[in-house]
Amino acid sequence: MHMAARTGCTLAFLFIGLHAGPAAAGLCDAPFMHDQGKVRLDGSGALRLGADLSFSEVKKNSQGECQARVQGTATFGLAGLPAGKSDLDYWMTLRNGQASFERQTEQGGREPVQGKFDLRMLGLFSYGEPITKAGQTFPARKFQVNVDHKGVDAKPVVVHTGAKTVGEKASIQTAAGTQSCWPINYSRVIEATQASFSGLVLPIPEIRSTVTDWFCPELNMVMRQESRQQGVSSTVEVSELK
Repeated sequence: MHMAARTGCTLAFLFIGLHAGPAAAGLCDAPFMHDQGKVRLDGSGALRLGADLSFSEVKKNSQGECQARVQGTATFGLAGLPAGKSDLDYWMTLRNGQASFERQTEQGGREPVQGKFDLRMLGLFSYGEPITKAGQTFPARKFQVNVDHKGVDAKPVVVHTGAKTVGEKASIQTAAGTQSCWPINYSRVIEATQASFSGLVLPIPEIRSTVTDWFCPELNMVMRQESRQQGVSSTVEVSELK
């Protein structure tokens, strides 16, 4: 599972946890998407996702597109394996629901990162319309992450999310205080794949989960994600937001 920590795919896994709101709003309108914006994620359980990210050089246009420099640290790991940690420094561009990245070269310029991902992955922008009532449903989807190939040879990561169902609104404690939020329940499958580091082939096992995203409309973000993998619980929570 060091693939996420060693490649540009790391940032993709982080935004799996961020879960900005429905497509009508978009990540460009997330509360942290501004100069000196900040978001921190803390994870526990089987799927340990953590991040401490800051945003600068933010630019937006009238078409709902934006770009920003994203800097910070990230961790990603599974129970029984040590979490990989990496320092992040990317320029991120969001256009038509797709995110692309550039990094600084040794000469001070920029070069594209090959890894790209669909922001609707694992709940990101996957609702397609505002959440208005319990029982509302959203269709199953399939996504793919193309891993940045610098120093690693890895196949694309394929993710399936099942049909989603909105539960009854409830109050939860968040980093922004008590919020009234919608629980959105669905299944998630990350297909098995493999990655090669300097000729050493490492299998990446399939991960099947049942997931609940707690979408808080006043913040326009999923502030907590609860999941279970093979009976083991995991939580990813926004612990700081500004």
